[in-house]
Amino acid sequence: MNSITWGTTPWGQPVPLHAAWHLLWWALALGFGILVVHAVWKALQKPGPAAPPAPPALAACVPARVPRHSLPARLFHWFMAACMLTLLLSAFLPKAGVLFPWVGVHYAAGLLLIFAIAFHIVHAVFFMDFRSIWPTGADLAGFGQGEDAPVAARPGKYPLANKLYHLAIVVVGLTMVVTGGLMLSRIRTPFFTRNPYLFGDAAWGGIYLLHGLAGISLVALVIVHIYFAARPDEQPIARAMVTGSMDREFVLTHHDPAKWGCEPAETK
Repeated sequence: MNSITWGTTPWGQPVPLHAAWHLLWWALALGFGILVVHAVWKALQKPGPAAPPAPPALAACVPARVPRHSLPARLFHWFMAACMLTLLLSAFLPKAGVLFPWVGVHYAAGLLLIFAIAFHIVHAVFFMDFRSIWPTGADLAGFGQGEDAPVAARPGKYPLANKLYHLAIVVVGLTMVVTGGLMLSRIRTPFFTRNPYLFGDAAWGGIYLLHGLAGISLVALVIVHIYFAARPDEQPIARAMVTGSMDREFVLTHHDPAKWGCEPAETK
Protein backbone atom coordinates (compact mmCIF):
# COMPACT_ATOMS: atom_id res chain seq x y z
CA MET A 1 0.00 0.00 0.00
CA ASN A 2 1.55 3.26 -1.13
CA SER A 3 2.03 5.86 1.59
CA ILE A 4 2.25 8.69 -0.95
CA THR A 5 -0.44 9.75 -3.39
CA TRP A 6 1.22 10.48 -6.73
CA GLY A 7 0.19 12.58 -9.69
CA THR A 8 1.54 13.28 -13.15
CA THR A 9 2.60 16.60 -14.65
CA PRO A 10 1.46 17.59 -18.16
CA TRP A 11 4.86 16.33 -19.31
CA GLY A 12 4.29 12.88 -17.86
CA GLN A 13 6.58 13.31 -14.86
CA PRO A 14 5.45 11.67 -11.60
CA VAL A 15 5.18 14.08 -8.67
CA PRO A 16 4.02 13.54 -5.08
CA LEU A 17 0.65 15.10 -4.26
CA HIS A 18 0.19 14.42 -0.55
CA ALA A 19 0.45 11.76 2.13
CA ALA A 20 -1.96 8.86 1.64
CA TRP A 21 -5.01 9.17 3.85
CA HIS A 22 -4.76 5.62 5.14
CA LEU A 23 -1.75 6.80 7.18
CA LEU A 24 -4.25 8.52 9.45
CA TRP A 25 -5.45 5.11 10.60
CA TRP A 26 -1.87 4.11 11.33
CA ALA A 27 -1.44 7.26 13.41
CA LEU A 28 -4.62 6.48 15.35
CA ALA A 29 -3.46 2.90 15.88
CA LEU A 30 -0.05 4.06 17.05
CA GLY A 31 -1.48 6.61 19.48
CA PHE A 32 -4.00 4.24 21.02
CA GLY A 33 -1.46 1.40 20.93
CA ILE A 34 0.97 3.40 23.06
CA LEU A 35 -1.92 4.23 25.38
CA VAL A 36 -2.91 0.58 25.85
CA VAL A 37 0.64 -0.76 26.22
CA HIS A 38 1.55 1.86 28.80
CA ALA A 39 -1.70 1.41 30.74
CA VAL A 40 -1.20 -2.36 30.91
CA TRP A 41 2.44 -1.96 31.91
CA LYS A 42 1.54 0.42 34.72
CA ALA A 43 -1.29 -1.85 35.89
CA LEU A 44 1.07 -4.83 36.12
CA GLN A 45 3.74 -2.92 38.01
CA LYS A 46 4.09 -3.89 41.63
CA PRO A 47 4.36 -1.07 44.18
CA GLY A 48 8.00 -0.41 44.90
CA PRO A 49 9.65 0.88 48.04
CA ALA A 50 9.06 4.44 49.08
CA ALA A 51 11.20 7.10 47.48
CA PRO A 52 14.27 7.91 49.57
CA PRO A 53 14.00 11.35 51.14
CA ALA A 54 16.01 14.25 49.84
CA PRO A 55 18.86 15.43 52.07
CA PRO A 56 17.47 17.83 54.69
CA ALA A 57 19.64 20.71 53.50
CA LEU A 58 18.35 20.25 49.96
CA ALA A 59 14.73 19.78 51.02
CA ALA A 60 14.88 22.94 53.11
CA CYS A 61 15.29 25.12 50.03
CA VAL A 62 12.17 23.73 48.33
CA PRO A 63 9.14 26.01 48.89
CA ALA A 64 5.60 24.79 49.52
CA ARG A 65 4.72 25.51 45.88
CA VAL A 66 7.47 25.10 43.30
CA PRO A 67 7.09 27.33 40.20
CA ARG A 68 7.14 25.27 36.99
CA HIS A 69 5.42 27.21 34.19
CA SER A 70 5.22 30.99 33.89
CA LEU A 71 1.96 32.64 32.86
CA PRO A 72 3.18 33.37 29.29
CA ALA A 73 4.28 29.74 28.92
CA ARG A 74 0.89 28.48 30.09
CA LEU A 75 -1.02 30.85 27.84
CA PHE A 76 1.10 29.75 24.90
CA HIS A 77 0.47 26.08 25.69
CA TRP A 78 -3.31 26.42 25.73
CA PHE A 79 -3.39 28.76 22.75
CA MET A 80 -1.19 26.38 20.76
CA ALA A 81 -3.41 23.46 21.78
CA ALA A 82 -6.51 25.30 20.54
CA CYS A 83 -4.83 26.15 17.24
CA MET A 84 -3.57 22.62 16.66
CA LEU A 85 -6.92 21.01 17.46
CA THR A 86 -8.62 23.47 15.12
CA LEU A 87 -6.12 22.62 12.40
CA LEU A 88 -6.64 18.89 12.85
CA LEU A 89 -10.43 19.12 12.85
CA SER A 90 -10.55 21.45 9.86
CA ALA A 91 -8.15 19.18 7.97
CA PHE A 92 -9.69 15.78 8.64
CA LEU A 93 -13.41 16.36 9.22
CA PRO A 94 -14.06 17.26 5.56
CA LYS A 95 -12.35 14.00 4.55
CA ALA A 96 -14.73 12.19 6.91
CA GLY A 97 -17.74 13.75 5.20
CA VAL A 98 -18.34 16.66 7.57
CA LEU A 99 -18.47 19.47 5.04
CA PHE A 100 -18.07 23.15 5.94
CA PRO A 101 -16.00 26.12 4.65
CA TRP A 102 -12.85 24.72 6.17
CA VAL A 103 -10.17 26.58 4.21
CA GLY A 104 -10.66 29.92 5.98
CA VAL A 105 -10.78 28.25 9.39
CA HIS A 106 -7.67 26.22 8.60
CA TYR A 107 -5.48 29.04 7.38
CA ALA A 108 -6.62 31.41 10.15
CA ALA A 109 -5.68 28.83 12.80
CA GLY A 110 -2.41 28.25 10.97
CA LEU A 111 -1.53 31.94 10.96
CA LEU A 112 -2.31 32.22 14.66
CA LEU A 113 -0.12 29.19 15.33
CA ILE A 114 2.76 30.72 13.37
CA PHE A 115 2.58 33.90 15.44
CA ALA A 116 2.27 31.91 18.68
CA ILE A 117 5.31 29.77 17.91
CA ALA A 118 7.33 32.84 16.93
CA PHE A 119 6.41 34.43 20.28
CA HIS A 120 7.31 31.25 22.15
CA ILE A 121 10.73 30.99 20.50
CA VAL A 122 11.59 34.56 21.49
CA HIS A 123 10.20 34.08 25.00
CA ALA A 124 12.00 30.76 25.52
CA VAL A 125 15.37 31.93 24.20
CA PHE A 126 15.55 35.31 25.91
CA PHE A 127 13.37 34.98 29.02
CA MET A 128 13.49 31.29 30.01
CA ASP A 129 16.08 28.60 30.60
CA PHE A 130 15.39 26.95 27.26
CA ARG A 131 18.21 24.43 27.75
CA SER A 132 16.29 22.76 30.59
CA ILE A 133 13.82 21.19 28.13
CA TRP A 134 16.41 19.55 25.86
CA PRO A 135 17.51 15.93 26.52
CA THR A 136 20.98 15.41 27.96
CA GLY A 137 23.24 12.47 28.70
CA ALA A 138 22.26 12.68 32.37
CA ASP A 139 18.61 12.12 31.40
CA LEU A 140 19.51 8.97 29.51
CA ALA A 141 21.61 7.69 32.42
CA GLY A 142 18.68 8.00 34.82
CA PHE A 143 16.01 6.74 32.42
CA GLY A 144 13.92 3.80 33.60
CA GLN A 145 14.61 4.17 37.30
CA GLY A 146 11.56 4.00 39.52
CA GLU A 147 10.36 6.27 42.28
CA ASP A 148 12.80 4.57 44.65
CA ALA A 149 15.72 5.97 42.68
CA PRO A 150 18.24 8.01 44.65
CA VAL A 151 17.68 11.74 44.55
CA ALA A 152 20.68 12.38 42.30
CA ALA A 153 19.29 9.97 39.68
CA ARG A 154 15.94 11.74 39.44
CA PRO A 155 15.21 14.33 36.75
CA GLY A 156 15.33 18.05 37.23
CA LYS A 157 12.49 20.28 36.12
CA TYR A 158 11.51 18.09 33.17
CA PRO A 159 11.63 14.26 33.05
CA LEU A 160 13.07 12.64 29.94
CA ALA A 161 9.60 11.72 28.63
CA ASN A 162 8.58 15.38 28.74
CA LYS A 163 11.74 16.38 26.90
CA LEU A 164 11.32 13.78 24.18
CA TYR A 165 7.69 14.74 23.66
CA HIS A 166 8.66 18.39 23.43
CA LEU A 167 11.30 17.50 20.85
CA ALA A 168 8.72 15.61 18.78
CA ILE A 169 6.30 18.54 18.96
CA VAL A 170 9.08 20.92 17.89
CA VAL A 171 9.84 18.84 14.79
CA VAL A 172 6.20 18.30 13.87
CA GLY A 173 5.09 21.83 14.74
CA LEU A 174 7.86 23.57 12.81
CA THR A 175 7.26 21.31 9.82
CA MET A 176 3.58 22.22 9.92
CA VAL A 177 4.04 25.98 10.18
CA VAL A 178 6.84 26.25 7.61
CA THR A 179 5.06 24.17 4.98
CA GLY A 180 1.70 25.69 5.88
CA GLY A 181 3.13 29.18 5.57
CA LEU A 182 4.40 28.36 2.08
CA MET A 183 1.04 26.86 1.12
CA LEU A 184 -0.69 30.14 1.98
CA SER A 185 0.67 31.51 -1.29
CA ARG A 186 -1.66 29.16 -3.16
CA ILE A 187 -4.91 30.51 -1.70
CA ARG A 188 -6.57 33.92 -1.65
CA THR A 189 -6.16 35.66 1.69
CA PRO A 190 -6.36 39.29 2.82
CA PHE A 191 -2.65 39.11 3.68
CA PHE A 192 -0.88 37.77 0.59
CA THR A 193 -1.13 37.92 -3.17
CA ARG A 194 -1.93 34.48 -4.48
CA ASN A 195 1.00 32.95 -6.35
CA PRO A 196 0.59 29.23 -7.08
CA TYR A 197 3.71 29.31 -9.26
CA LEU A 198 6.09 30.13 -6.44
CA PHE A 199 7.49 26.59 -6.73
CA GLY A 200 7.44 23.88 -9.35
CA ASP A 201 5.14 20.87 -9.27
CA ALA A 202 7.65 18.55 -7.62
CA ALA A 203 8.52 21.10 -4.92
CA TRP A 204 4.85 21.77 -4.19
CA GLY A 205 4.27 18.05 -3.96
CA GLY A 206 7.05 17.71 -1.41
CA ILE A 207 5.65 20.61 0.62
CA TYR A 208 2.16 19.10 0.66
CA LEU A 209 3.61 15.71 1.53
CA LEU A 210 5.57 17.05 4.51
CA HIS A 211 2.56 19.07 5.68
CA GLY A 212 0.32 16.03 5.56
CA LEU A 213 2.82 13.79 7.33
CA ALA A 214 3.21 16.39 10.08
CA GLY A 215 -0.56 16.63 10.52
CA ILE A 216 -0.96 12.86 10.64
CA SER A 217 1.89 12.56 13.14
CA LEU A 218 0.24 15.20 15.30
CA VAL A 219 -2.82 12.97 15.66
CA ALA A 220 -0.75 10.31 17.44
CA LEU A 221 1.05 12.91 19.54
CA VAL A 222 -2.23 14.48 20.69
CA ILE A 223 -3.63 11.10 21.73
CA VAL A 224 -0.51 10.32 23.76
CA HIS A 225 -0.47 13.78 25.34
CA ILE A 226 -4.11 13.66 26.43
CA TYR A 227 -3.64 10.16 27.84
CA PHE A 228 -0.67 11.09 30.00
CA ALA A 229 -2.26 14.35 31.13
CA ALA A 230 -5.34 12.40 32.27
CA ARG A 231 -3.45 9.73 34.22
CA PRO A 232 -3.89 10.11 38.00
CA ASP A 233 -0.16 9.67 38.64
CA GLU A 234 0.60 12.50 36.22
CA GLN A 235 -1.93 14.94 37.64
CA PRO A 236 0.60 17.11 39.51
CA ILE A 237 2.40 17.73 36.22
CA ALA A 238 -0.84 18.35 34.33
CA ARG A 239 -2.22 20.72 36.97
CA ALA A 240 1.00 22.73 36.83
CA MET A 241 0.06 23.77 33.30
CA VAL A 242 -3.01 25.42 34.85
CA THR A 243 -1.73 26.67 38.20
CA GLY A 244 1.89 27.24 37.19
CA SER A 245 3.36 25.39 40.18
CA MET A 246 3.79 21.96 41.73
CA ASP A 247 3.39 20.67 45.26
CA ARG A 248 6.56 20.48 47.35
CA GLU A 249 5.99 16.83 48.29
CA PHE A 250 5.72 15.74 44.65
CA VAL A 251 8.92 17.58 43.75
CA LEU A 252 10.82 15.99 46.64
CA THR A 253 9.71 12.46 45.71
CA HIS A 254 9.94 12.67 41.91
CA HIS A 255 12.62 15.24 41.11
CA ASP A 256 16.11 16.27 42.08
CA PRO A 257 15.71 19.81 43.44
CA ALA A 258 19.41 20.49 42.84
CA LYS A 259 18.88 20.07 39.09
CA TRP A 260 15.93 22.43 39.34
CA GLY A 261 18.06 25.29 40.60
CA CYS A 262 17.58 24.63 44.30
CA GLU A 263 20.79 25.41 46.15
CA PRO A 264 21.24 24.18 49.75
CA ALA A 265 21.90 26.91 52.28
CA GLU A 266 25.42 25.76 53.16
CA THR A 267 26.54 25.97 49.52
CA LYS A 268 25.32 29.53 48.96
